[in-house]
Amino acid sequence: MITKKNYQLHEKDTGSTSLQLIALREKINKEKFHLGKNKKDVSAKRALLKKIAKEKIFFRYLKKNSPDIYEKLKKELK
Repeated sequence: MITKKNYQLHEKDTGSTSLQLIALREKINKEKFHLGKNKKDVSAKRALLKKIAKEKIFFRYLKKNSPDIYEKLKKELK
């Protein structure tokens, strides 16, 4: 299990890209679980696709600006 403490830049850090990615991944997993039970929930499917698109944007940003954190997160989240 991934912990946010390992990716905080400082003690009160809550909005860095890596932490946003971790929080987004948790939401994506909840949506996937929900859609597993409710296959016809179109609005939940749309929300999931939007979150996945946002995750791609965050990963692209991390790859460009912090390749070391990108590689570490990529291994732990996927």
